[in-house]
Amino acid sequence: MAQRQRNDSTQIPSVRQDNSRPFLTQTTLLNSLHAQQIFDRGYEMCANALFSLSVVLRFIGSEEQALEVDTLVDTQIDQTLEEIRKESLRLKEVAEGNGIETTIGYTSAKAIDVQITSPRAIKYLAIIREFDGMMAHLDALWLSCVITDSQYARGVYEWKRRILRLAGQVRQLATRAVLAARRKETGEMADESGTARVGQDRDLAAEVAGKNPPEDD
Repeated sequence: MAQRQRNDSTQIPSVRQDNSRPFLTQTTLLNSLHAQQIFDRGYEMCANALFSLSVVLRFIGSEEQALEVDTLVDTQIDQTLEEIRKESLRLKEVAEGNGIETTIGYTSAKAIDVQITSPRAIKYLAIIREFDGMMAHLDALWLSCVITDSQYARGVYEWKRRILRLAGQVRQLATRAVLAARRKETGEMADESGTARVGQDRDLAAEVAGKNPPEDD
């Protein structure tokens, strides 16, 4: 099986791909081309960022800082998931109101083995799966001439952009949080080093002045 090349844009500071990380494999069926494209473009990027927030940030930063970012990310993910579910239900009701059967087929559905590398990664996967289910209702309405080509294209575009933008926002949050924690860690180490050096200089000065002679061996 051909392996997808890594995209440098998906890499997060402090997330080294050659490090061994635990993962669960979940097989998911994505029917629509649009859901498949979102997975290809957004899942790995978002999963790496979420791993960085869950694990890396807690090693180099504080738990308080990590919890603050966690809350923000959870809010964005949960809100997006809830709104997709609401839109999917709305489209289903429109289809049922027009007597349309929403169980449709797809010519190139794909079963994908997904690596789950953090608890929140499965939430982003849930967003993609919910979008795939929503597309079934949207496709049924389009094929049944309830919505126009323009309405269909606009709806698909707006939701794809929103889901991919979420992945990009999570990546930016992870990057900023990790870099901020690194700067703080570096600053604290520099302060400690500077304090130790000042103490050493004072001891040396006292020794030279005869105030603190060295002990005999």
